Amino acid sequence: MSAPLSLNYLRPPLSSDNPLPKCPTIITATENKSNIINNSTQPHPCLVSLENCSNMKELKQIHAQMLRTGIFFDAYTASRIVAFCALQQSGNLHYARLALTQIANPTTFTCNSIIRGYTNKNLPREAIVFYQEMITQGLIVPDRFTFPSLFKSCVDLREGKQLHCHSTKLGFASDTYIQNTLMNMYSHCGCLVSAHKVFDKMVDKSVVSWATMIGAYTQWDQPGEAIKLFDRMEIEGAKANEVTLVNVLTACARARDLGTARRVHKYIDENGFVFHVVLITALMDAYCKCGCVSLARDLFDNMPEKNLVCWNIMINGHVEDSDYEEALLLFREMQLKGVKGDKVTMVSLLLACSHLGALELGKWLHAYIEKEKIEVDVALGTTLVDMYAKCGSIEIAMRVFQELPEKDVMTWTALIIGLAMCGQGEKALEYFHEMQIGGVKPDAITFVGVLVACSYAGLVDEGISHFNLMSKTFGIQPSIEHYGCMVDLLGRAGRIAEAEELMQNMPMAPDHFVLGGLLRACRIHGNLEAAERAAQQLLKLDPNHGGTHVLLSKIYSSLRKGDEAKKIRELIAERNIKKPLSCSLIEVDGVVHEFAKGDSLHPQSSEIYDMLEDMINRLKKAGYVPDKSEGLLDMEEEEKETALGLHSEKLAIAFGLLSTEPGTPIRVVKNLRVCSDCHTLTKFNSRIYNREIIVRDWIRFHHFKDGVCSCRDFW
Repeated sequence: MSAPLSLNYLRPPLSSDNPLPKCPTIITATENKSNIINNSTQPHPCLVSLENCSNMKELKQIHAQMLRTGIFFDAYTASRIVAFCALQQSGNLHYARLALTQIANPTTFTCNSIIRGYTNKNLPREAIVFYQEMITQGLIVPDRFTFPSLFKSCVDLREGKQLHCHSTKLGFASDTYIQNTLMNMYSHCGCLVSAHKVFDKMVDKSVVSWATMIGAYTQWDQPGEAIKLFDRMEIEGAKANEVTLVNVLTACARARDLGTARRVHKYIDENGFVFHVVLITALMDAYCKCGCVSLARDLFDNMPEKNLVCWNIMINGHVEDSDYEEALLLFREMQLKGVKGDKVTMVSLLLACSHLGALELGKWLHAYIEKEKIEVDVALGTTLVDMYAKCGSIEIAMRVFQELPEKDVMTWTALIIGLAMCGQGEKALEYFHEMQIGGVKPDAITFVGVLVACSYAGLVDEGISHFNLMSKTFGIQPSIEHYGCMVDLLGRAGRIAEAEELMQNMPMAPDHFVLGGLLRACRIHGNLEAAERAAQQLLKLDPNHGGTHVLLSKIYSSLRKGDEAKKIRELIAERNIKKPLSCSLIEVDGVVHEFAKGDSLHPQSSEIYDMLEDMINRLKKAGYVPDKSEGLLDMEEEEKETALGLHSEKLAIAFGLLSTEPGTPIRVVKNLRVCSDCHTLTKFNSRIYNREIIVRDWIRFHHFKDGVCSCRDFW
């Protein structure tokens, strides 16, 4: 504990603003007046006035009157003046301290009032120092109301432990109220071991005791311990209140514990908590985090009243469940009901736009943010940058980034990754170096973006240099993601042997990301032996992974290994392995349209196929030749060409040409990798139709313009 300070050192000086006289000498006449007051059956007019006092101006007048009549020197009356100044919202702690100097023998209640005043006004240091002074000067004998305020003011663990010892010596070790605030103090200081010791020693645990300890574990991200304590609470027959249940549900959300969330839901129904808005909101959040969005939606739809938090949880729940369209529909319903969104709402909706590639809708949301004057903090600013980057509008992403008043490591990382995905590796590295000059330290995710930028731009030496920089300069040990980026970097450059060697020397076993990158590189460079080794390891991890089988089959087909390709297809059929389904999204006039391979469900399906046929014929005249190398070898050439023509991105591009004005960009999002034929066709499309076409597949962006792709045909 800090060394005690002299009371005179901290005592505020008198001034013209606070013209209080020094503590007068107490004379017999004054003492007699106090006795008369105490013996009177009628309250003194000053005390009546004090009861009705509402501000400091009135309080000072009453105080002056009490001084003139002498009744202020009655301990009870003086304590009322100090309590008003210290505890009322309109009070003044400076004046309370001045009034205290006029009291010869202040009571513990009077001193407690000032301690509570400092605590309530978030002045913890002043509360502790004042207590030290009172103890040093012998002006206070602490009681059970002294320590709770002091524990609430403790931000230093060492100081808190000393106060704990002091309260124990004074005989308050078994007071439930003090123990609860003591647990809370240890929790705020991050010492959960001490908090739990206090909890276990409690003879009489109140509902507040359970709620405090469960809340402590939840606050410090130990949801498993919080849930265990709730189980113990039930075993011991203690009844939970709303606060306890909210803390438990928060723990369920963090631990993804659906079973306990359902159990709490049953408890809520059985104990009549159904219409408690905060509790139902916490239950909704737990269900969303546990992946049961439909259960959360049922609760949401049946709520008689919904606040903004409820709307935000439900919208974010749909986004996390990849139901982006429903999230956007819910926002429209929210608008119709006159509820305005905040920055939390906007973050969720912008994430939905990022996944859908819905740039126009994202722009509308950006305009909404500006119109409604929603604060663009670091989180929202980062999400805006990320949305524009993932929708392929990297120029706007950079402009938004430059205009942000505050940026953190995630903001820089979002832009670096966006530039990497758009094939602007050199620009990504420029921002990476600018980030360091600005004093922002990169983290592990930043380096993933940097290595991806080097990989997609073919910057092999730069990638190796930055990989080594991670541990040497920044002390970041490479994770499986970083090794995966390096294997991909070396593999894309054709350095397959080096990629395999790096993979063998990794401190951890390779996963799908690492092996998949190597397999794709083998496909690009036609290295069958390395491809078979990579595929063998991938199939050990997951024998029924459809993507591995399909990719290996395509490698055999492209190298004219018909028998091997046929065996893979037979294995796929024999094991009933599900191949990944291709789908593509395109936004037109604020509406997102989805196409699957060979799709005929769209209302304009016949027009789309007519457009597709006309488009392919026109491109063939310009020199386009379908790339059938990835087709099945046992298919006729005409069948291969027909199958290629049904790819989802071709349908989406045909719809874009049909539905948008000439010269406007077409943006498509695909869930799988773009095939060679679609890549070639889209290059021709961009030149023949004079359109900029942006295709985002699951690996990267392809910006097609004037017959050229930003990936330089290297993906």
